Amino acid sequence: MNYIEATYLLSSEKRFDPEKVFKEYIKDIFGEVKHRPDIFEIEAFYDSDAKIHKALLKLRFPVVLFRHDMYSLISVLYGELIIPENIKLISVEFHPAFIDHFNGPNYGLKGVRELIGIHHRPLVIGTLKYLNGADRNYFEKILHDSAKGGLDIIREDEIFFDDSFVPYKERIKTAADAVRKYSEEYGKNIQYAPFLTGSLTEMSDKIEIALKEGIKMFVINLFPAGFENLQYLSDTYDTVFIVNPGYPSFFYEEDLFGIEPSVLFGRFIRVSGGDVVLIPSPYRNKKVPHHRTAEISVSLQERFEDILPSLPVLYGQIKPLDIYQIFNDFGNQIAVDIGGRYLKFKKGAYLGAKAYMDAVESVSTGVSIEECKSINLDVAEF
Repeated sequence: MNYIEATYLLSSEKRFDPEKVFKEYIKDIFGEVKHRPDIFEIEAFYDSDAKIHKALLKLRFPVVLFRHDMYSLISVLYGELIIPENIKLISVEFHPAFIDHFNGPNYGLKGVRELIGIHHRPLVIGTLKYLNGADRNYFEKILHDSAKGGLDIIREDEIFFDDSFVPYKERIKTAADAVRKYSEEYGKNIQYAPFLTGSLTEMSDKIEIALKEGIKMFVINLFPAGFENLQYLSDTYDTVFIVNPGYPSFFYEEDLFGIEPSVLFGRFIRVSGGDVVLIPSPYRNKKVPHHRTAEISVSLQERFEDILPSLPVLYGQIKPLDIYQIFNDFGNQIAVDIGGRYLKFKKGAYLGAKAYMDAVESVSTGVSIEECKSINLDVAEF
């Protein structure tokens, strides 16, 4: 029989028998039926620094317990086991015959770069902020300023639900015309990514409308939208999905609870069809430990059966000169979401966007920080 192997971390302030504890969990959840997980390896130890008793348990789950979808994967591997406290899903190893049923990203890291036509540097994503209730003039101005400034991807914000003044169809047509215009000027294919809202049927309809206008990228907020919807949309449409996980940070940053970040991002989100994935940033206001961000980035790009690598995206109030540190830490196989900071630039959004693009071009061509400042004085004005 084929299996999916999962490793869990158990912890307690009091000494415990990990095999007994987990066997009770398994019995409560799966009963005495034939097909249920079994424990095949246990390592118990005492963490003297944290003063906590811990145990690593490896379980084999028969693949017959799962359908070929994320719903069953997460429900069986984690959904029931969160009931007890202090259990964390550390790793998951899939049988190749099982993972072959998942398509993963349609484009992935390489495909997104090919779509835009940029291969030598980090990609820059700008987020259109403050759109709820905004009028058409505001939308068109920041859209054209963003495209004129040369951003690689222009995306809508994940809280954009009030589009009564700029309805979706009109917005898509306006955006498609704008990115085509400035794509010709820059010699690359600038991408516009609307935020998908509504039911699965509504999201499908919006994708079909956008595809007719030549738009192939879409933003989805995973936590409220769901893994299953992302997988369905990715399998159904030849599109790129920019995924904001949307999960509270404690869900993957807590040491003793939740899901290990490399599993949540590098396995579950990637397998579901996330082409471009926002990851926690160690810079500015995010301040996630650098090693954790690096682990997540690697998990999205490492070889994993036939699933394409995803493009990791650092985000969070990043300034133009921060790109030097980002490039030094992560190289060029990364994207940077600069949020809406450029929209507030004192000289206007166009020059704000241009400052970021000049910084990333300088970094990728070996131009020093000081030279970059002299090329464009605005890069130091944020």
